[in-house]
Order: sequence, then C-alpha cells, then structure tokens
Amino acid sequence: MTPLDEIVSDLDWREAELAVLRILVSDSSLKGREKTVLFRAAWALLYAHYEGFFKFALTVYYDEISKRRIKCSTLPLKMQQFALAKEIKLLRGEASDRMISRICNFPTDHLESPANFPEVETQSNLWPETLFELLGYADLNLPSINLHDRKLETLVRRRNKIAHGERDIISDLTYYLQYEEAFTIVAYELVFAIEDRLNTI
Repeated sequence: MTPLDEIVSDLDWREAELAVLRILVSDSSLKGREKTVLFRAAWALLYAHYEGFFKFALTVYYDEISKRRIKCSTLPLKMQQFALAKEIKLLRGEASDRMISRICNFPTDHLESPANFPEVETQSNLWPETLFELLGYADLNLPSINLHDRKLETLVRRRNKIAHGERDIISDLTYYLQYEEAFTIVAYELVFAIEDRLNTI
C-alpha cells in the first residue's frame, strides 16, 4: 500500500462514520433531547475526525520522507527546522564549550544525515493557527484553509464546550453540514497536496 493509499483509506473510513451519523441526525422523526444528543455526538465525532485525519496524514507523509532517507539539508528550511527541533533545543541548553563542539559537528551529525521527524503534535486542539504551523513545517499549502478558517475555529471551540460538559446546543442540520463540508474540502486538499509534494521531493 502506498502512502497515498494509506491516507485515502483513512479518510474513507472517517467519511463512512460521518455518513452514518448524518443519516441519523437527518431523521425528521427525532425530536427534542434525542436530536440534541445526536447533534452533539456528531459534532464531537466531526472534530475527532478532523484532528485525527490531519495527524494521521502528516505522520504518513513524514514517515515516507524518512523512508526515502533524504538528507535533511536538501529539505525546505521549515521542514529542517521541524526535523531538527529536538537537537536545536539540546544545543541551546549546552555549556558554551560543548555547544561550540556540537555546532562544528552539526552539519555532519544532522544536516547531512537522513531526516528524522518527531511526532506530529496537534496539542489536542487543532486550531487553524496550529494547523497553519504544522502545514508550514510540512511545506504544504492548502488555500482552502483560508476560506474555512472561521468554520474550523468554530468546530474546535464548540467541540471544547461539549468536551467540557457545557450545554452547547446544535440543532440545525444545515448548520452542521457546513462544518462537515469544510472538513471534507480541506481534507481532500491535503491529500492532493501530499501527493504532489511526495512526487516532487
């Protein structure tokens, strides 16, 4: 299975789960509390798939670059920064004499070695700013995020209210579907961006 196949397969099962809940919340016979509970569950699941998909796709992307054993120095600068974040942090904490020695050896030890990436960290709240930062490190451009950043922000904010036990009511199907559509658009754009980047890196 290619990295792209893995990513598409992951998105497929996520979309299938969302489709099941979409059918349930579309049931016109549902009233009151049942409908409210289903919408809250749908919202929480939508957020989980939004965060989970981006984390999974970026992890597969970085794993593929690592498997290709591409020298760190040949990668875009932001990607180098992400790959070397731990080493740079350690370097900053060194005593000056040790730091000088490590700086001298840094190109050989790290820049000319195959890139090794840390875990993709979404900070449990994938706000648009966090997503922009992650995509910047990955050297991926998703213009659709600029179009949907308010929806993604609302998705995170309302999910947090639900997760913290607040009585956040979502009762309109048309309203909910806007957010599901925003997720779908940015998710597919990520798939295409990763495919394009892996073909050129």
